[in-house]
Amino acid sequence: MSPRVILLAASLILSSGGMAAAHHSNAAYDLDHPKTVEGTVKAVNWTNPHITFVIEPDAKTGDQPAAWVFEVSSPGVLTRSGWTKRSLQPGDHAVFNYAPLRDGNPGGFLLKVMLPSGQELSYSLTPPADQ
Repeated sequence: MSPRVILLAASLILSSGGMAAAHHSNAAYDLDHPKTVEGTVKAVNWTNPHITFVIEPDAKTGDQPAAWVFEVSSPGVLTRSGWTKRSLQPGDHAVFNYAPLRDGNPGGFLLKVMLPSGQELSYSLTPPADQ
């Protein structure tokens, strides 16, 4: 990974600290207008309170940064939905469905991932009902 990509990814992750501090409001994301982007995973941050994936989109437009950051739910939510730390790794290519940031910056809240194999990685924010 080039130093530029690492620097951009780090700055995007650090600049989202305000959102993490405000925490757990999805107001920063436009959940009513999901979008899709295809790209390659550059970094995975599997930590609480939210997992983040840094991806490099296949198609770049204008002056968008090479690295986008997608926030996801917590490790616990993803684990209960069948994800593992190895479900999506650096170097993996996929199609990412996400709720874009309302401010127009690239990235957002990851909703689901479609792998080249056809496997879909998604998750539920609601716990399964007791049986």
